[in-house]
Amino acid sequence: MSGDVPMRIDLSRVAIIARKEFTDHLTDRTFLLVLALFGILTLFALEQGLAGYTNAMEWYVSALESAAHAEHLSTSALASSAGPPSVVWIFLGVGEKFLLFGPLLAIAVGFDLISEERSTRSLRMLLSRPVYRDEVITGKAVGGAVVLVLASAVPFILALGAVLVAGLTITLYDAAIVVLCLGATILYLLAYFGVAVAFSAFSEDGGRALAWAMAVFILFSVIVPVVAETSAVSAAGPIPAWPGDNPTPDEVEQYLEERNDRSATYNGVKNTILALSPNGNYETMIKMLGSLHSGGGDGGAVAEEPGLKDVLGRFWQNIVGLVAFPMIFLAVAYVRFMRIDLR
Repeated sequence: MSGDVPMRIDLSRVAIIARKEFTDHLTDRTFLLVLALFGILTLFALEQGLAGYTNAMEWYVSALESAAHAEHLSTSALASSAGPPSVVWIFLGVGEKFLLFGPLLAIAVGFDLISEERSTRSLRMLLSRPVYRDEVITGKAVGGAVVLVLASAVPFILALGAVLVAGLTITLYDAAIVVLCLGATILYLLAYFGVAVAFSAFSEDGGRALAWAMAVFILFSVIVPVVAETSAVSAAGPIPAWPGDNPTPDEVEQYLEERNDRSATYNGVKNTILALSPNGNYETMIKMLGSLHSGGGDGGAVAEEPGLKDVLGRFWQNIVGLVAFPMIFLAVAYVRFMRIDLR
């Protein structure tokens, strides 16, 4: 079959292609090298996270002991105001490593997904068999995506194992935050996977696709944040000056209002521009998830933990952004692949 006319997709053929793609990546030296580097960074993140958690817990216990001997401060007041450290910080530390190195892993999976088979003429041979183009591109994309899901899950599984071995407790609420972090990480990697696959579909050799994918990575990780910061500072204007040595209450109130207005403008402009990149959306989600960790003590008034609806309401725009990027780029790759002239 020529495979030029799209037919109803045969899922069995898609599964066979996906399985082959998955196996090929697990034996690819470039992918394994990047994965090994990322594994080492994950171990460092776990060591730092566990050490930081231990130090924070020691400080918290010491503060409770000090408060117990202080007449003016109760342990319940300290517990409710500060709260114990959360194991979520350990998992988020792993997630932060994905911010810089995750795209490299995703690009390593996708940059030669199509271009390599075009350069070796194996794609033309594959399409001469009873298989259609949409089945080929779908199977290859699914196989690569499964590899990235696995690569994303393994560091979090290692972190969970380290937490359990250390005898630490993770609540259901903390587990939900970790699952959200893992989901955001998968979407983040799929965004760059889509970028790499799209350029692979337009390039006849993997080197060119890799170069263009890395250029996009630099654009989103370096240039966009600089533009966002510069634009936000320009839009917000200078920081309001403190109103003299002996300001009146009205002057102080006006000063605080001006600072709040400037802060709102600055954050609004910066977050809007950062939302145009997968890096900005992912980093925003990691920071917000870090602020949602459980806390509080047994003896004091514990702040009510927000429900799932409230949590998702804080960064639904970022979730939409992370979902949109892989969908758009993979759709571009699909359309391009269906129109490639293999003669």
